[in-house]
Amino acid sequence: MANVLLIDDDVDLIAINSTVLKSRGHEVAVAYSAAEARRRIEESVPDAVVLDVMMETQTAGFELARELNQKHPELPILLLTGVHEATGVPFKFEPDETWLPVVEVLEKPFDPTALAEKVDDLLKRSE
Repeated sequence: MANVLLIDDDVDLIAINSTVLKSRGHEVAVAYSAAEARRRIEESVPDAVVLDVMMETQTAGFELARELNQKHPELPILLLTGVHEATGVPFKFEPDETWLPVVEVLEKPFDPTALAEKVDDLLKRSE
């Protein structure tokens, strides 16, 4: 199947999502911070990225998404966010070519199977 990079500072969420993606035949690499993700992507560009927003800072995922889009515009990114729930901001985030260059945004909490289905759809769109 595909190489998927999970980027999140939540160890439990990484474990659950990794298990579900592996059960679908994907190879999964993990990074627990944006800095670690940068190093992993320098070593090997994955087929898709699942990226959390709030890690080292509350905007680390947003910043990394823009950086990855500049360096690897063909790399599909699924953004995971708990910003709305954690901060109470009165709006939802949507993909935007300039500000938020991701394919899709998934609000936390979510069903891990739904995440796996979205990753599969993301990969089909990028073929």
